[in-house]
Amino acid sequence: MKALKYILYIVLGLGTLWLLLSFFAKKSYRIERSMEIEAPRETVYEQVRLFKNFTNWSPWHFMDPDMKTSIEGPDGELGTVYKWNSANKDVGVGYQKIVSVKPDRIDYEVDFGLDTSQAYFLVQGDSQLTKITWVMVMHLPFSMRMGGLFTDLNAFVGEDYETGLVNLKKYCEALAPKKYRGYVVRETERPVTFYAALREVVDFQDIPQFFADNFGKAIEESTKAGAKMTGFPSGLFWSYDTIAMNTDMAAAIPLDKQVKTANDVQIISIGGKALLIEYLGDYALTGEAHGAMDDYMADKKLQYIPPAMEEYVTDPGQEPDTAKWLTRIIYFVTAKVDSSSVKK
Repeated sequence: MKALKYILYIVLGLGTLWLLLSFFAKKSYRIERSMEIEAPRETVYEQVRLFKNFTNWSPWHFMDPDMKTSIEGPDGELGTVYKWNSANKDVGVGYQKIVSVKPDRIDYEVDFGLDTSQAYFLVQGDSQLTKITWVMVMHLPFSMRMGGLFTDLNAFVGEDYETGLVNLKKYCEALAPKKYRGYVVRETERPVTFYAALREVVDFQDIPQFFADNFGKAIEESTKAGAKMTGFPSGLFWSYDTIAMNTDMAAAIPLDKQVKTANDVQIISIGGKALLIEYLGDYALTGEAHGAMDDYMADKKLQYIPPAMEEYVTDPGQEPDTAKWLTRIIYFVTAKVDSSSVKK
């Protein structure tokens, strides 16, 4: 009996200690994570304002794509409630209610089975770059406050926030690709194509006349050899010397097959992984678009494989307005080799 008495005292003591510590333990914890997204502010804002978009990026939807959800009220408006129910214990059951909607901030009341907490998204930026901050002030019920002393809630919940923001970044940047000097650069795969080409080193000022003299010749010689033109006339550029003011280039036309030609017409095969910019404007003003290619390659760690290509889609004889001339600027690329990792 004496031993049982001591055990009872110990249990009562521990219970009293638990209650005392619970009284003094923290009631609330602030979890905050931020990320920069290379997409317009409006794009990011709509993804976090509308509950229907949560499936695109929410970390908990990725944990359980089959969770049951419902939206009660007009999506994205004050008072609308989003509810979820999942068999996955890491997702659980809960709701999220919009309590404030401002142009750069959305506030929520959140309950995921512990106690009602407050959360918000702060969305700041412009048409190019957005910074989003995701915050929750988590309130613990009295019975769980002691557990908070022994759990790093900021790291535990913050890991999900980080995952969600990474998902959001990927999704928004796919919707709105980053622009380089105002141009969207697309990665594509170009089939290997044979070109009939006349190649020379040409002064910058003589490029228009070089094209005028040689496109017709390339078409004539390839036709004689039994090939047909299958696309648009193109300029191929191996160099662009701003000191000597000239370029090693070719006037070229794509062919339906490989043939043997005469009179200085070469057959060149080109294809593979490539970057593409669709440029509208005067042929003489493509410099910024080519600079955008350089910026993109530096950003993505890509190596340029000459020649660069300009594909002249619009016929100036049919369209006098230079603003409507479409040129496809194409750079063939491969992954850049890190010289520091190469064994000497």
